[in-house]
Amino acid sequence: MPAPGSGEPGLTSDEAGALLAKSGPNTLPDTSVPAWRLALAKFWAPVPWMLEAAILLQVGLREYVEAAVIAGLLVFNAALGFFQEGRAQATLAALKARLALMASVRRDGAWKEVPAAELVPGDTIKLSLGGVVAADVTLVDGSILLDQSMLTGESVPIEAGPGLQTFAGALVRRGEATATVTATGIHTKFGRTAELVQTAHVAGTQQKTVVREPGHVQWGHHPPACGLCACPQNAGR
Repeated sequence: MPAPGSGEPGLTSDEAGALLAKSGPNTLPDTSVPAWRLALAKFWAPVPWMLEAAILLQVGLREYVEAAVIAGLLVFNAALGFFQEGRAQATLAALKARLALMASVRRDGAWKEVPAAELVPGDTIKLSLGGVVAADVTLVDGSILLDQSMLTGESVPIEAGPGLQTFAGALVRRGEATATVTATGIHTKFGRTAELVQTAHVAGTQQKTVVREPGHVQWGHHPPACGLCACPQNAGR
């Protein structure tokens, strides 16, 4: 029995090459950040600057206990932010690991196995049992059971037929179908999700305090050296 959509001629090699030059490879850029840079970045931002200035002020006033408390808060917040962003990096790596490495594509009227990075919009690809969808596609023939939980959160696989759109990273649980590629690389839903994970930022506790309640900052008997730093009250005064 011929494969679904076997009559589709697909793109020619020349057309695919031109589209690849225009749209770019079907890959996600490597945006990983070295751990040491991620850690140092936690001490280089407006809120850490405020705390660092407060530490210097307290040391200048010979109030070493208060300086140590502020330093502890600074280090704790930096460690918390580093841990949270580390989890985001790990999530992104797990997403990338799910991408298909090879794809069955129809070029020049024949089915070929090509690196998934060479797929372009307009390509006709085959989706088979156990395979991972290599790009955002619209099904044109056949019927498959798709697991899209990684991207949509749906716990139950869905039946997919002609006209249904699915996304890079989905897993084919049953059946076989052909589909037309609609988006590749960073333009896929997978790519946009990875970008959101990469750029996600969780505000630290002291940052939320400064942003939400700027009028509630309490000063000690010693006024701040400048408007950028707040000193904890000395409980003994």
